[in-house]
Amino acid sequence: MKPSLKLTPVLIFIVLLGCSRGQTSGQALPSLSVSPSAESWLPPQALTLIPPSQTPLNQTTATLLPILSETPTETPVPPTLDPTYLNFPSVTPSPTLDPSRILIRVVAPGPMSKVVSPIDFVAHLAPDYTGATRIELIGENGAELYRKIFKTFSNVGYYTRVNEKINFEIKGAAEMARLQISTLDEKGRVKAFNSVRLLLQAVGENEFTPPYAVQDRVLLRHPRSGKEISGGSLPVTGEFWPANDMPLILELIDIDGNVLGSRILQLAPADGKFQQFTTIIPYQLAKKTQARLVIRQSDDRIDGLAYLFSLKLQVSP
Repeated sequence: MKPSLKLTPVLIFIVLLGCSRGQTSGQALPSLSVSPSAESWLPPQALTLIPPSQTPLNQTTATLLPILSETPTETPVPPTLDPTYLNFPSVTPSPTLDPSRILIRVVAPGPMSKVVSPIDFVAHLAPDYTGATRIELIGENGAELYRKIFKTFSNVGYYTRVNEKINFEIKGAAEMARLQISTLDEKGRVKAFNSVRLLLQAVGENEFTPPYAVQDRVLLRHPRSGKEISGGSLPVTGEFWPANDMPLILELIDIDGNVLGSRILQLAPADGKFQQFTTIIPYQLAKKTQARLVIRQSDDRIDGLAYLFSLKLQVSP
């Protein structure tokens, strides 16, 4: 009696391998007589089976990579408070700066724009301003290339927009110039002044630059508009955005144009940022009067002003 054939995984593998070779070569496979000890002549690697503890063959396997983690940190220890830091000094809050309170802002053209005639000039004036407004174009040799004075009325809640087409003629191909706008008081004195430097061209095309930021060059902390000053000295504190490296001049001027006191401040070189300043203007006065604090800076290339800010005050001896 012949022993019965026991189908093992290895035997199935051999039969399938033989079938595939027979199909490839076109030859019939010889019949095999396999005894229970047939596995003994197979090479060792053919007898290697997956242990039952591993994943079955019909299940997808994946290699798990270790999760990268940062170096474990120690549990922080609460810092020990130094008793000297528990007594906080009292702080007097400073007045909030109001950059939206702009007396005059040049909207267009931007600084150092290259322009041909006519210039499309746009500026914003303070909403509460009523009075004469003056626009001028000054050439690099100080010559007045354009001038216009007109009446401006208050526009409560909104800035007053000024639009003007400025025609000019120059002798050369190009020339540096200062385009300026100012507001005047009832006696024709300058209350506020702003300007932008341009390159005028006889022919060519306009090349505009972005305008200055939407803020005034002076952000004043003290004094406030309308405040009454007394005692013979006026403290002034604030921030200034220099237009150039020229000194900053502060003056206290009465309603008749008399200078009651002044100070000259030399700030750090202009770098496009605000610089803090503080000073005291001593003054002499016989009786109470209205006055203006004037803060101004001259142009460093073309004769005249580059910027002026003023504030109305009540001044007593």
